[in-house]
Amino acid sequence: MSNIQFDRRSEKGNVLFLILIAVALFAALSYVVTQSTRSGGGSTEREKNILSSAQMTQYPTALRTSIIRLVLGGIAIENVKFNSPTAFGVSTNVEVFHPSGGGATYQQAPAELMAGTGGGQGTWTYNAEMQVPGIGVNGAGGNDVIAFLPGVSDGVCRQVNEELGINPTALLPAACGVNIPEVTGATASVDATMNTAYVFPSTSAFTLAATTCTAIFDRQASGCFKDVDHPQDRNVFYSVLLER
Repeated sequence: MSNIQFDRRSEKGNVLFLILIAVALFAALSYVVTQSTRSGGGSTEREKNILSSAQMTQYPTALRTSIIRLVLGGIAIENVKFNSPTAFGVSTNVEVFHPSGGGATYQQAPAELMAGTGGGQGTWTYNAEMQVPGIGVNGAGGNDVIAFLPGVSDGVCRQVNEELGINPTALLPAACGVNIPEVTGATASVDATMNTAYVFPSTSAFTLAATTCTAIFDRQASGCFKDVDHPQDRNVFYSVLLER
């Protein structure tokens, strides 16, 4: 009889011990959940910027394929057009977005990439008004065909520069500051589009260079800069579609 009572006392002790462990685990779990809730905003924002920057950089890659298809098919790059589907010309075989031409998909940039309104937000532009130092030929005839996306948010702009290794703070901390190099004189070169009325320039109207970090975009086929001359002081993502 005494042995049975001893076993029951032992069982009660074990149950109490298990309850104490459960309480301790619950307290630890509550602490972890609380901490992750407090810090979750920044992490979520960063993940959103990573996904948005990936989506933004992938679109020009698809366009390059269409342009190469046109060039290999005998269309001179000077004759290639980037008209939207609502403004196709007569010679559809030179149109990047026409099924009879490059067959690329015409699209606006997702709203989550953009910042506010105005400044051309969401609409890609394509032209040969600019050359990137170290990409193709420098100087006369070195104007590259480039895709531009004006109005990109600060977070996405910084994220894509970080992923591409463009880090002005590592070069000139006092001058470059926030990972978005400032560029002057770029507004007209960003806003032009190669369409039916476009005159392909024999020389570039503008060489991409940051005002305070002059070599930051050298040999960079893609990147994001602040167009400080534009009224919206907008961020612009660029991607070289065809180097020259």
